[in-house]
Amino acid sequence: MLTTRLVVADDTEFLWEMVHWAAHVDEDVGVGRADMRRDPDLVGHVEGWGRHGDLGVVAELAGHPVGAAWLRLFDPAISDYSAFVDDETPELVVAVTPDHLGRGVGSSLLASLFEHADQVFDTTVLSVRADNPAVRLYGRFGFRELDRHVNRVGSESARMLRRAPGRR
Repeated sequence: MLTTRLVVADDTEFLWEMVHWAAHVDEDVGVGRADMRRDPDLVGHVEGWGRHGDLGVVAELAGHPVGAAWLRLFDPAISDYSAFVDDETPELVVAVTPDHLGRGVGSSLLASLFEHADQVFDTTVLSVRADNPAVRLYGRFGFRELDRHVNRVGSESARMLRRAPGRR
């Protein structure tokens, strides 16, 4: 049975693994997992986890992590977030291990995360490749497209914003 729990400091390596899948680093020719930890577009999603505003959940099956979703506020000292809206809007990262895609893990992660986040944040932003099927999932959770931009690998990404129900 799938369960979710809050992210703890010991989850940092798993968050890096999830950044690998969320950012499609596996599709970047000549870029390895170590490279992503130096990429200014990616490092800020995990580096220094546990600071003010960090909030995330991990999905587990039989005690093994299979996905994560988390929010971070922009910190210009760490990274240059492409989805930046303002100092009070965190950016969402969500990823599921490839062998668990299409099984409802992403939906469970987002439902669990927003149970917590909607009490804290008025808005949430994300950046997703425009042709990613997950755009439909984000729409079901209330995300609406703000604009599009060229991403770090040269394709088009959509910046999407979600307003928490009953807030602002």
